[in-house]
Amino acid sequence: MADNIKYEHELDKKVAISYDSLPNSSFEDVNLGDTKFNNVNLKGAHFDDVNLEKATLNNINLKGADFTDIYMADARFLGVNMTGTRFGCSIMNNVEFKNPVMRGATFAYCDLTNVEINDCIIDGLKINGIDVSKLIEQYLMETNKD
Repeated sequence: MADNIKYEHELDKKVAISYDSLPNSSFEDVNLGDTKFNNVNLKGAHFDDVNLEKATLNNINLKGADFTDIYMADARFLGVNMTGTRFGCSIMNNVEFKNPVMRGATFAYCDLTNVEINDCIIDGLKINGIDVSKLIEQYLMETNKD
């Protein structure tokens, strides 16, 4: 019987998973820290109660993704397609979005304290229903009155 016991150090090994080997799988209480994913299809995948601390997502299609109750600290989204993505009730501290496509994305019930937006196309960007480009236009008119 003792031969069937799996010790934790035995389970801490690298696992190679090849193409098309895990469709329709379910993972619960899994630690995938410091894991690297390349050429992965996660279409239709669901992620609940996920820690994305210090995660880097590079050139990934997250079109229509729904990030709810996700912990993202020091995470980086680089060249990611996030068209129609929804962010809600998530912790997002020091998250970087560089060269993303975020057309139609929605942020609801998010803490956006100290958010900085630079060199971005903001046509139609609204905050609480207010068109941001009109706010900027008004601000520029008032500062140029002098």
